[in-house]
Amino acid sequence: MGGQLKMTEGKQRKHYTIRQKLEILREWESAGSRSVVSERYGVHSRTLYRWKKKLRQGGDEFLEGSLSELSLRVEELERENQVLKDTVISLSQNLML
Repeated sequence: MGGQLKMTEGKQRKHYTIRQKLEILREWESAGSRSVVSERYGVHSRTLYRWKKKLRQGGDEFLEGSLSELSLRVEELERENQVLKDTVISLSQNLML
């Protein structure tokens, strides 16, 4: 595990990145003890189950081939970016002539 994950002291609410959540879930899977992982990172066991459920649901969506709005937007921006690159290349070639 990376050194970025910190144990909690007190009742402060922690915000974990997606990568950190995945690492915590992997540790739970390999350790086999939800309570140990829960205590180590200060994450309630219900939160671990919720993360696991969301991961499963997201994985199902991915396997079914459905794309999120964000994925669709990224694809649209990539196409637009390619059009702009092609335009710049075309303009620069015309200027060189």
